[in-house]
Amino acid sequence: MSNPGPRRPAWLKPALLIEVPAVVVTFAMMFHITANAIMRTFKNDPIADTLEVTQYWYLPIIAFLGFMAAQARGQHIAADLIYERLPEVTKRYVLAILSLLAALVCAGFAKYGWEEAVHAHEIEKTAGVSDLSAWEPYYLVPLAFAVMTVQLLWAAGRALIKGDSQHIVTDPDDLLLLDELEEMEAREAEEAAAAQQSTDRAPTTKKEAR
Repeated sequence: MSNPGPRRPAWLKPALLIEVPAVVVTFAMMFHITANAIMRTFKNDPIADTLEVTQYWYLPIIAFLGFMAAQARGQHIAADLIYERLPEVTKRYVLAILSLLAALVCAGFAKYGWEEAVHAHEIEKTAGVSDLSAWEPYYLVPLAFAVMTVQLLWAAGRALIKGDSQHIVTDPDDLLLLDELEEMEAREAEEAAAAQQSTDRAPTTKKEAR
């Protein structure tokens, strides 16, 4: 019996590379807007360009990081009315084809977004009528859709290899249950491996005692 490999700690999940910056930017936006409201109310001296920073920097970062995080966790909206009625043998192929089509669309958005980002860079686009530089966030569009293209291609490959093991989730509560189920299965695998190791060591201990 082969023992399963060591379980990856929760903080090493690749999705956290996307989610942690999104959370940090969200809190930064909250503090920025709150500080601006306080300064405007009590000192009549609001923080300059708060609206522009929120519109052209905070929100695009949160939105596009959110797209990638949702895809990584399988939390995008899915309508499975027809999919659940398909024969099991065809589900993997339908899922793979739909993932490939979605990857093609995302690749098109990435290409178009890159062209727009380069144009915004060339003209040094600013936020509205302010002098705040706003061309940098434009590069989030091709980055986010390029990453989603890779994610969808990976999903298509998984669908062909593992079938419907990815679970098409339409309810966030179902996703939480699936996460708990995976953690439970991982714990059971670790306990089984520990029990097997104890069983394997028992004969050796008896021989040494003799």
